[in-house]
Formats: sequence, structure tokens, C-alpha cells
Amino acid sequence: MFFGADPNQPGTLRFNLFRFPVSIHWSFWIIPLIWGSSGFGGDPVEQTRYLFIWVLVFFVSILGHELGHALAYRRYGGKAQIIIHGMGGMAVSNGSYTRRQKIIITIGGPAVGFMMAALSLFLIFILNPDTLNIYVIRFLVMMIWINSIWSALNLLPVYPLDGGQLLSHIMHERKPVLRGKIGGITAAIAGLLLFIKLNSIFAAIMFGFLAYQNFQAAERARRGYW
Repeated sequence: MFFGADPNQPGTLRFNLFRFPVSIHWSFWIIPLIWGSSGFGGDPVEQTRYLFIWVLVFFVSILGHELGHALAYRRYGGKAQIIIHGMGGMAVSNGSYTRRQKIIITIGGPAVGFMMAALSLFLIFILNPDTLNIYVIRFLVMMIWINSIWSALNLLPVYPLDGGQLLSHIMHERKPVLRGKIGGITAAIAGLLLFIKLNSIFAAIMFGFLAYQNFQAAERARRGYW
């Protein structure tokens, strides 16, 4: 289990959103703070303001993504809770679902991400940028950037990303060796491209770790330890 993934751990903020229990562990805030601190330069006051907006956008995006999964669980009669932790977030349900339902539930998260990006873009178009606060514009631009790019990356066939889970459901949970190799190769290529195109060391490390995890899973499956 990821650090902070237990909703009963100390240092966890709890509340309800649309009747879904939400738990946020303090470790969640570390990643956006570290990632954001290296992305904004210039005046310290402006840097602090932009960092605050970045963390807020990061939080709203993760919460919206997991809410998409939770709403899909509810659509099929399940009860879900949202847990946000040091490695991201998850929507958890103890219900039993068909393969088709699992596919739709998995797609629910990225779908909400794309919708949040589209809504932010729509607001920028219909609102007068001359009268908007610069920080509101910055918030909307970051919402577009994070939700469009991350939702697309999240659909890559890399476990435990939604794309990896989607591949597993489509293949009826079979051929774990093949799934692991596909995930490992895809993650390695994604990490390399993100480093070259965006100069993102953080993304390269993250996808490098995912590549290692997927290759290890493929090797365990090959040896019969799946």
C-alpha cells in the first residue's frame, strides 16, 4: 500500500464530497510543492503566489479525476471512497463489477480530467481576459495544461495507471507477461520523451520507476508468481 493510502493514518484530512468520503494524507502535498518549486522563478512573492495556484490546480485535478471514478462506481450501484496520498490518489470500492463496467469505471477518471480542461478552455474564450485577474487566468491555463496532458498520459498502457488497468480489463486479466512488457516499454519511452521535450526530470524519474515496476511484474508472472 502506498504511504498515506490508509485513510485512518494520522495526519489525514477527512470530509465528504457529493456523499463520497474523502481522505487526504499530508504526504500528498509534498509532490506538487517539490515539482512546483522548481518551475517558477523570478520575484519570490510572485513565485509563492504561482506555487499556491499550482498546488491548488494539482489538488483540484487529482480530486476531480478520482471523483470521476467514484461517480462511475455509484452509477453501477457501488459505494466508493476517495483516498489522496503521497503517490497520487485512488477511488476505492468493495463492489463486484462486470468487465464492461470496470472498463467504464476506469475511463471515468480521465474523462473528467478532459472535461475540466475543456471547461477551463471554454471559460478563457468566453470571459474577457482584460478584466480577469492574472491569477485567475493562470489558474485556468494550468487547469488546461495539467488535465489535458496528465489525462492523456494516464491512458498509456502502463500499470497502475488507468491505461494499464484498462488494458488488463480488455485482455480479461490474461497474459500478465505481455501486459508487463507493454507497460515497461511504454513507460520507458514516455519518460525519455518527457525528459527530452519538457526537460522534466520529475516525470522521467516517475515513468522510469513505473517502467521498472512493470518489467518486474512481467518477470514475476513469467516465473509463475503473478
